[in-house]
Amino acid sequence: MFDIKGLVNSLFQPASQEGVFNLKSATIFMEELPESDILQAQIEIVKALKQLNSNPKISATERFKTIPYLEEKAQPLQSHLLDIYHGRLIEEGTTSHQVLPTILSFWHEMAAGYLSCIKQGSQKKFVPTQKIEQFTLRAMELYAIQAQYAYMRHLEIDHHIWRNLNRLYQFAEQSNFADKPQIAAENISIYQVYVRALMLSLASPEKIQSAQIELIAIWLKKWINEIVLEKELKPHQHLFAINLTGTSSPKRIRRDMVGENWRYWTADPVTTQIQKLITQISQGEPTSLLGVPAESSTPANLELLQTLCNLWSKDTITPVRKHERQSNNKSIRVITGLPNILPFMSQQGKTATTSADHVSAEKWELGDESASGFGLNYHSDIQLETGELLGLANLSNHPFTIGIVRRFNRSHKGFVSVGVETLTQTPLIVELTPLLAEHSISCIYAPEGPSSNPARFLIIPNDIYTENKEYKFTAQNKSYRIRLSPALEHTPTFVLAKFTVLEKL
Repeated sequence: MFDIKGLVNSLFQPASQEGVFNLKSATIFMEELPESDILQAQIEIVKALKQLNSNPKISATERFKTIPYLEEKAQPLQSHLLDIYHGRLIEEGTTSHQVLPTILSFWHEMAAGYLSCIKQGSQKKFVPTQKIEQFTLRAMELYAIQAQYAYMRHLEIDHHIWRNLNRLYQFAEQSNFADKPQIAAENISIYQVYVRALMLSLASPEKIQSAQIELIAIWLKKWINEIVLEKELKPHQHLFAINLTGTSSPKRIRRDMVGENWRYWTADPVTTQIQKLITQISQGEPTSLLGVPAESSTPANLELLQTLCNLWSKDTITPVRKHERQSNNKSIRVITGLPNILPFMSQQGKTATTSADHVSAEKWELGDESASGFGLNYHSDIQLETGELLGLANLSNHPFTIGIVRRFNRSHKGFVSVGVETLTQTPLIVELTPLLAEHSISCIYAPEGPSSNPARFLIIPNDIYTENKEYKFTAQNKSYRIRLSPALEHTPTFVLAKFTVLEKL
């Protein structure tokens, strides 16, 4: 007999859904993921999240269960991929370049998932407030980490990230739970996450090395409680402002930054803490007792602390351009890093007077120049950091110029803009030999320096520099006994230092 009842039921039942569409399907999905291939498993989770986020038919109840469940199960995989990306874990056949797209896609889709929870929950009358608060916190944290990793890669930030950070904070503020500590691993509030993102963007990340940006994010966790966002502008007190309805990062206050959607603050309480920390570290107090990472005490990071103090202090005058730039579009050859510059100069008879055609050099474009430096552009995957040493061949009227990267920005299309400060246009290779030793080390001697610091100085590999150490200095068949002065600047690979001539040998 024909089953009329079955036919009617099949017509009126909703069509079966495929993939992940509720907690049960997510549980089955997770059980079927490959255990041996963590990267592929996370790729599949990202696909499931994307499917979930694009499905408007999922009920609020199921979405509220499924999104947190997927995040909980995916977090160990994400941590594993982050360890590979940062070099803390070596996995054969998997590189940092391979895992990064999946890491970023997971954060993006998970943040979108929590946004969907917030939007769907806000339309319901009987959704527990605590759930909305927790979803808002997680969305805020996920957009903040996306911003941090964009800064760490010196990449321009998608305006959607700041739009969502601003609007999520505004939503939490209007709902009176922005400063309420949420039940989470760090017992942190939305306010704290937001302020940390604001201050990180004000640290001029385009001028800081990637590892130092990560370090600043850690320091900020210790400092953010001192900052208060206010609705009323106090011109003689406040220094920074953010538009909660805007799509951009915070800025120093200007005259047009007024209105009910603006928030204002000063970082003076933070700069006071930083100065105290610098003093404590300089006096030898252990970083473990000060509650900061061990690397905070390195010379380069002490310099970074002072830089932050200057950036965030209202006593510091707003930076202005020292010299006028002039457009000068031409192709030049660039040698990157002290280990590559030294062999190039050696090939040129110690004077670097010919082109870089016979060495490994990148072709870059000169965009503009001034009395103190250059603006360069290139399109390449070459790894570069602020503080990197560059050799510039056939530039202007000088055959070879040594410069240091001060600013570094990468677009999403791969175009890179680099600001370079001139260190010397007459570099010379010299040999430094420790007293009572025979082995010498090659360094670069700058007979003249930049206009702001014209005294002679050395560019020395970082691992051999010691303040006040004496060396035999040999250049152009002449030798001297010298003593190294306190460093002008520390970088991860080299030091700029003056010296005192003690005697001719």
